[in-house]
Amino acid sequence: MINYKVVILSMVFALFMSVTLYGQKERTFVRKGNKNMERKDYKEAEIQYRKALEESPLCNEGEFNLGNSLYLQNNYEEAMTSYAAVAKRSDDVKTKSSALYNLGNTLYDGQKYAEAAEAYKQTLRLDPNNENARYNLAMAQQKLQESEQQEQQNQDGENQNSDNQDQQQQQQNQQQEGEENQEKQQSESQEQQQQQAQQGEEGQGEDQQAISKEDAERMLDALENEEQKTIEKIQKDKTKGQNVKIDKDW
Repeated sequence: MINYKVVILSMVFALFMSVTLYGQKERTFVRKGNKNMERKDYKEAEIQYRKALEESPLCNEGEFNLGNSLYLQNNYEEAMTSYAAVAKRSDDVKTKSSALYNLGNTLYDGQKYAEAAEAYKQTLRLDPNNENARYNLAMAQQKLQESEQQEQQNQDGENQNSDNQDQQQQQQNQQQEGEENQEKQQSESQEQQQQQAQQGEEGQGEDQQAISKEDAERMLDALENEEQKTIEKIQKDKTKGQNVKIDKDW
């Protein structure tokens, strides 16, 4: 778990830090904001700090405490802007270090672990004895590593799913191709059988036609033979008739 100890200390430090003299209105708004922070009325504190910044846009105390009020309202994006502004323009090492540390915590809670780690590193460059920053840096680096591993696993999972889909598609294509080839072979086989059957019927018809013709010729020959025999018999009988003498009885 991230260590938030310095956030509270930084906030208290900001409440009581020494500042240069500025306009009475600006001081009044900052003090009102600090009192609201003590009462945990963070929204009203935010309003007072914004009024102070309207009077003096470069007021680091008002900007720093505005960042704290926004952070405690879970408004991390705007809190980052305030902390970053203080860290950039402050010449005070302690103020700058505290702003960078709070910026790191805000980035960490926003799951921006790489940016949080960089903020903690900058904090340690200014304040090497800040053990909380060192601990949180290790936590941010661990989270970053876990995030990268999870991203890699997700990528591997997507690649595996893609490979599985490609393999399934390939198997489906092969199965479909096999079914089409089988249907084609069956169709060709049926067509070949039909052709063979048709050729067989045509052959039988020709054989039957040939047999019938031969039978007809034999029958014709037989009839011709019978007719010839009949003719010969008639002629023979005529010859015999001429040689026989018939006596008349009248």
